Amino acid sequence: MASENPYAVEGAGDLPLGSPSARAGLNASILSQIRVVAILMIVHGTLLLFLGGGLVLLGALFPTMMTERSSAMRPSAGEPTPEQLGWILLVVYGGLGLLVLAGAFLQITAGIFNLGLRKRMLGIVAVSIGTLSIFTCYCAPTSIALLIYCLVIYLHDTTKQAFALRDQGYSWSEIEKLARDGS
Repeated sequence: MASENPYAVEGAGDLPLGSPSARAGLNASILSQIRVVAILMIVHGTLLLFLGGGLVLLGALFPTMMTERSSAMRPSAGEPTPEQLGWILLVVYGGLGLLVLAGAFLQITAGIFNLGLRKRMLGIVAVSIGTLSIFTCYCAPTSIALLIYCLVIYLHDTTKQAFALRDQGYSWSEIEKLARDGS
C-alpha cells in the first residue's frame, strides 16, 4: 500500500508567489544548502579536472617511456613486451582520465547552473557520474561524501519546489523571502 507524503506540496510549480500553499513546504535551512552544494560541486569538479588531466597526460607518456626502455628490458615468455605494456597503460590511465574529466566538466557545469537554481536533474546526474572517480581511489572519500550530501539536498521537497519556482521566473531573493515568511 503506497501512502502519500502529507508534507509534500502538490503542484508547487503552478502556485502564485504569494499564496500560502507556495510557502508551506519551503525550509530556509535546506534552501541555503543549495548554494553550498553548487559551490562544492564546482570545487570538486575543478579538483577532478586536475586529476583527470594528470591521468591522461601520464597515460600518454607511458608508450614513449616504455619504448625508450625496451632495449634494457627482456620479457619472459607470455609477458607483454614493453611496447605492449606501454599501450595497455595508455588505455587504462587514459580511459580513467577521460572518465574523470567527463565527470569534472559535468560537475562544474551543473554547479554553475545550480547556483542560479537551474537544472536540478543535471546536478543529480553530474554528482552521480562524478562518483565514478572512485575507481582512481584518489577522490573516493570526497566523491562519496559529495554524492550523499547532494542527494539529500537535491531530493528534498524544498529543493524541488525552489527549482520549480525559479523556473516560473521568481528570483533567489523572492524564493528566500518565501522561505523566511513561511517559517
